[in-house]
Amino acid sequence: MKSKLLGILGLLIPLVAIAPSFAQFNTNDPDVFLKGQASSCQGCNLRGADLSNTRRVNAQLRQADLTEANLSDGYFEGAYFTCADLTRSQLENAEFPYANFVDANLSGADLSGADLSKTDLSGAIIDDTTNLAGANLEGAKLWDARTIYQPGVDLSEIPRNKDIEKQRVKCNNQ
Repeated sequence: MKSKLLGILGLLIPLVAIAPSFAQFNTNDPDVFLKGQASSCQGCNLRGADLSNTRRVNAQLRQADLTEANLSDGYFEGAYFTCADLTRSQLENAEFPYANFVDANLSGADLSGADLSKTDLSGAIIDDTTNLAGANLEGAKLWDARTIYQPGVDLSEIPRNKDIEKQRVKCNNQ
């Protein structure tokens, strides 16, 4: 009996090892992503989606349309929002440590109280309609990779390097 059980376990363990893990699964179906059945949804239409109070570590949301989406109080450590459109999205009190917002559109986004520590915001569209009140930007990269936010720095005083911006690969949302 014991040897049969060990034999069955020996057959099951390799199957578990080769099954795709949640962290590796990418989908193009927004519903699959929203149900939590996939960790990534690159290029997906997530316009107006409710991802509040959601935990997604290392999510791949490159080029996703997150216009007017609600990510407030969520946890998105290491997530990729490269070239994503987050126009007028709600990101209040969400945590984005080590996330990547390179060339993302954050126009009109509410990032009040958000944790953007060590986040890469190079080339992101941050304008006068973007709310960063109370956001933690400690160690965040802004404008280009050489500009690192230090506490107490007035964001409006950080010079933008127009030559570097012209060399950047632009997203469709710009």
